[in-house]
Parts: sequence; structure tokens; C-alpha cells
Amino acid sequence: MDENYNLEYTFFYSSIPFLVIGLMGNVSIIRIVYKLREMHTPTNYLLVSMAVSDAIAILLWPLQFYEFWKVVCKLAELIAVCILVSSFTMTVLAVERYHAILKPLRNGLCLREDNVKKAIACIWIASFLLCLPATFFKEWSETYETCIGPWTLYLNRGSKACVILDVVISFIQLAIIVYCYGSLIRGLYFANTVCPDTGGERSSEKKKLAITFVLVTIGFFIGYTPTLVSYVIIPSGDEEIDVSFYSQLTAVVDFVFIVSLCFNPFIYAFHSTNFKEGFKQVILCRNPQRHDEVAQLS
Repeated sequence: MDENYNLEYTFFYSSIPFLVIGLMGNVSIIRIVYKLREMHTPTNYLLVSMAVSDAIAILLWPLQFYEFWKVVCKLAELIAVCILVSSFTMTVLAVERYHAILKPLRNGLCLREDNVKKAIACIWIASFLLCLPATFFKEWSETYETCIGPWTLYLNRGSKACVILDVVISFIQLAIIVYCYGSLIRGLYFANTVCPDTGGERSSEKKKLAITFVLVTIGFFIGYTPTLVSYVIIPSGDEEIDVSFYSQLTAVVDFVFIVSLCFNPFIYAFHSTNFKEGFKQVILCRNPQRHDEVAQLS
């Protein structure tokens, strides 16, 4: 038991530099979009929403090491809300970019300033509602001296239903993301079906966005797949599980997942020209370049 305890806290303390960097990166995104009027675009509003959810998840993540009473046990479920907000936002971004670049003449699913805030509100409300049942099943167990319920080793029937619902939603989102990003890459690099004047974006900027999409998709796979295996497939099996091994496994996958969240600001935002310029203006307090020299993201 001491070995498991030491391993968990080794990963926790090792993650602190990543948590600090990730928190600073997400706060920088929020500040840049808030301060610069030219950054007030639907795509950037979605990035801010994801930055807020990732920042909250980073701040709350240490709670899972101190789940020693019922209130904290249920409060830690807010991490699941934030993760769901980020995944929903990534899905909406994928659909928005798909239509903006490949289907520019179809305005039905295009996000504008008058509807993007409604979309963000729907994302947060849906995430809270979907995670609400899990808060009723997750509680502190004096017998096991840990939290039991959804996304733990100890699942009852209600907990399994919550986890299955989350997994189905996650795979639907993943299918949408892969389709949208795959279509973009095919259109940009292979089929040459992307109009060069779409949305005022240059070909090089489109290809840069495609690279960003690939990186985000890979990051999602790296962070989510081990979590899916350790928190869903293993506890749902019929065979008896070695608690010591399971504790070590979850310590590793939790570390991988939280680190993947910390890199989101750098993959999603600072890979673009306008966020780099915004970082220089707002964070480094440098004089801005001329507006026409800054490439717009959306």
C-alpha cells in the first residue's frame, strides 16, 4: 500500500510543473481574447470556453488525491464536467472548421457572434446535465477508504450505466472529429477540393490548421484511450482485479491525461499567427504589428 501511495504522489508532484504551465497557458488565452477586439471571433470564443474548462480541471485535479470525505468526493466530479466541456468544444470546433473551409456556401452550421454564445451555453449546460447522475452514485466508502462510483474501480449498476453513457457520447464525438479532420486533410493535401479564397484564409494558413487538427486528434487519443481502458474496461470485467496493480495503472493514466490537457493551449492557440501576435501584445507588452500583417484564425 505504501508503494502505491508513493507512486501516486510521485506522479502528482511530477505533474505540478505541467499544471502551472497549463494554467498559465489557458489564462493567457482568456486574457488575449478579452483584451484584443480583433480576437473577438466565434472560433476564439470557443477556444476561450475550452481554456476555462481546462483551467478549472487543472485546478481541481489535485482533489482526487484528497478524496477523504463525501463533499470532496462529489466535488471532484466537476473534473468530469470540465473534460466533457472540452470534448464537446473540440467537436463543435471540428464541425465549424469543416463547414467554414469545405462547405463555405452552407451557412446552416456556421457559427457567428450572434449564436456562438448560445452554443457555448448549450455545451456547458449539457455537460452539467450529463454528469449530474454520476454525482448521486459517487460517494466516499469507509469500507474501501476511497471514492466509489463512476470512473472508479468499484462500480454498481447505476455507475456502470453512467460510464456507458459517457463512453457512447465520447465515441460519437470522436467519430465526428475524425471525419471532419480527415475530410479537411484530404481536401487540403490530396483531393485539392478546398477553394483557395475560402473565408479569406491563405493556403498555408489552412495547412497549418490541418496540422493543428491532427495534433489535437492525436492528443485526444493519447490522453483518452488509456483512461478508457483503465476506468471502464478493467472495472467492468468479471475477473477479480489486483487493487495494487490497478492503483499504479490509474496513477500513470491520470498523469498522461492531465498533461495532455496542459498542452491544449499550445496546440490549439499558440500554433496560430494571431495568437502569437496577441501574446506579444498582451503578455509581453510589445507594440502591435499592422492589422493586415496578422493572419486571422476564423
